[in-house]
Amino acid sequence: LFRDAPQALGTPRDALRARPMTALDRALFSISLQLIALRIPARKCNAFMQALQGHVLQRPKLKPIQPDGEQAPCTTRLLLLDEGIDDLQLTKLPDELRDYVAAEGGEPVRHSVTIGYDKFSAEQVLRRLLPEGMEVPSAFEQVGHVAHMNLREEHLPYKALIGEVLLDKNPRLRSVVNKVESISNEFRVFPMEVIAGDEDLETTVRENGATFALDYREVYWNSRLEREHRRIVELLRPGEVVCDMMAGIGPFAVPAALKGNRVYANDLNPQSAKWLRTNVLRNKVGPRVRVSNSDARAFLRQLLAPPQGATGEPAAAAGEPAAEAAGGAEAATSAAEGAGEAPTLAFGPFSHILMNLPASALEFLDALVGAFDAETWHAPLPRVHCYCFSKETAAPEADVIRRAEEVLGCTIPGAEATVVRDVAPNKLMLCVSFVVPEAVAWRGEGGAAAASVRDGGGEGGEGSGGGFGPGGGGRGLARQCSRGTA
Repeated sequence: LFRDAPQALGTPRDALRARPMTALDRALFSISLQLIALRIPARKCNAFMQALQGHVLQRPKLKPIQPDGEQAPCTTRLLLLDEGIDDLQLTKLPDELRDYVAAEGGEPVRHSVTIGYDKFSAEQVLRRLLPEGMEVPSAFEQVGHVAHMNLREEHLPYKALIGEVLLDKNPRLRSVVNKVESISNEFRVFPMEVIAGDEDLETTVRENGATFALDYREVYWNSRLEREHRRIVELLRPGEVVCDMMAGIGPFAVPAALKGNRVYANDLNPQSAKWLRTNVLRNKVGPRVRVSNSDARAFLRQLLAPPQGATGEPAAAAGEPAAEAAGGAEAATSAAEGAGEAPTLAFGPFSHILMNLPASALEFLDALVGAFDAETWHAPLPRVHCYCFSKETAAPEADVIRRAEEVLGCTIPGAEATVVRDVAPNKLMLCVSFVVPEAVAWRGEGGAAAASVRDGGGEGGEGSGGGFGPGGGGRGLARQCSRGTA
């Protein structure tokens, strides 16, 4: 678009490049184009556009049909011709088109068009202002009114300029932030700075039929995962219950509840749990979601703890959860504000476990070893969906399944791995899905054998007497079980 800019501005291109700016001067982007136009009857605009296809001006954000300031506004228009047509005799048009123009009443005239800053894209503006050879950082992730950028070190002297241009060219944005460090804490949030616009990063986003409120400084959100969130929710069958161990602000839990499923949702980050409760209530799914703020292992251990005075009777029927039976606003409040209470199987046994912490979720698989009590768990073992990264380019699916088996200490029959997205060169995000193996699921001596008898056979083995802690006794016994059933 600014091919002619230096000449039009009377400034050599080298001079512009020799003084890159750190402040935005919009006046630099005023360019005058001297064109040939056709004054044509207003009623014939479409016919002329079709006949002269390929010979009409094509510039981003500049319409080729313009008002004719010298004539009554309702009778004629100006059709701007390609910049290569530079004489009133239209000598560069084919003969048949010159004849058409004359026969249909077209009158060639000279016309000047001023292109201002508003006609340039963000990339075009930045390419003009940044030093020659510097890559233009035009890509960003949008989270509500916030644009999130990952600027390189070479861009930092120009960060305010970059942010200001993005705000100018994207009316829905109010804030531009730059990540200053990688995610390195247990809450999955990254240090950031606001480089342009509003310091307020509380915003809302819509995804998969739900509305989410969040403070982008305090919680993790990735808009690129919308398709994966939808994929998992679409797998859920009516009536199934979900255990979301690392729920964040609810990208799985809330859409699942909107679909009619019930969810035990937990996150370690107190701010994530706060916004999760907000989103549960905002989307009116309080009776179908129980929110916890706990370590993921402790959360699962508490969910699966035998009820006091258990006598082997089944847990509450999945179709009659306590929270939903209560109904109304009271049920919504209790379901959404349960973080201070130890989680219980209020909705009955769960059919799916979600572990969405790609950097370390595989390490949490040991929490499944010896987690289920054959005397009280009267349901099929749940299906796990565990997210992880792989740098194995040849066979990433096999790599993550192998690593999951190493943590569990046994082979995983029927395990599947789905590539979610490219995270970086030679780094993929994947989801490993499998049913908790019978070989390691049951707690207590003889648990696996008891489950085998109860279910009429199936894949069994030596019982695991393990606990839940990382690297604890349960994990060691799982390895024995693996050897015994290989």
